[in-house]
Amino acid sequence: MEPISRSAQVLRLLLESEGPRSGEEMGEILGCSRAAVGKAVAALRQQGFDIGARSNQGYTLSSEPEALLASRVEARLAPGSLGLPFLHFEALDSSNLEARRQAEAGAPHGACLAADYQSAGRGRLDRRWLAPKGSCLLFSLILRPRLRLDQVFGLTSLAALAVCRAVESQSDLKPLIKWPNDVFLEGKKLAGVLTEFTSRAEDLEFAVVGVGLNVNLTGGQLGKLPAPAASLKAATGRSWDRAALLAGILSQMNALYQEMAAGAYGILAKEYEARSLLYGRKVTVRDGEEVRSGIAMGVDQSGALLLEEPSGRISVIRHGDASVLSQA
Repeated sequence: MEPISRSAQVLRLLLESEGPRSGEEMGEILGCSRAAVGKAVAALRQQGFDIGARSNQGYTLSSEPEALLASRVEARLAPGSLGLPFLHFEALDSSNLEARRQAEAGAPHGACLAADYQSAGRGRLDRRWLAPKGSCLLFSLILRPRLRLDQVFGLTSLAALAVCRAVESQSDLKPLIKWPNDVFLEGKKLAGVLTEFTSRAEDLEFAVVGVGLNVNLTGGQLGKLPAPAASLKAATGRSWDRAALLAGILSQMNALYQEMAAGAYGILAKEYEARSLLYGRKVTVRDGEEVRSGIAMGVDQSGALLLEEPSGRISVIRHGDASVLSQA
């Protein structure tokens, strides 16, 4: 059986239904008794779901709580999708650190952890990630892919693409990806991705892909951050359902991961280029004391930046921070 709760299974059926659904029908679908369905409904009601019941008709879902509940995310994911099982925490030191702990303890491929608050959230190069409680999506995905070590950071590109796809599917916004690990909106940082991994010799044991996405931060909250930042609420003027958005990101990540596993690197590279903030522009890339300049030509399957230098040579840049100089 798929690794989700009975409550999430019942919620999935209610979300899929256009009208009332009987406990008997849901029990037959799920292979359980009508009483078990009733217990699941009672559990959902305790979590804040408004579920009505009428004799000879069945259950109807009228409204959901706003909280980022595991049942809300799980119910919106297809069986076997990345993101299952899903674990929700009110607070963590860091979702990536907890994901590493869970992975080392045997958590399966595809497991996802999310927190409403991180006391030690961090991004690339150990930069702090600041987010008021309940305002953002802070989650990490555990993956056990069959990849070479030099291909692992290609997962960062997939996660950034998944964020863009999900945001586009739920709005008119057009986020762009800034290599190596950021998603930008209207020239400001919207999200960051941090990919880490553990290996034994040359064999990849697991990877952890963490995402921090500014969702419901207000303009006033954004103004208090140390660097220019964007949020979905500030850009659209409305609050976003974090559970529905997270499920959308995980579903897109699942589809992209399957494309990567099928070897569709060329297709993925084209999609990345179409959403790249840097593609075709003159950039400088700083890696420690080394600074290189050229035209950004996209990324390869490992997530490395392809930089056309003034000599015409294409260099593969695996590390560094890129800054746009001008249009090419």
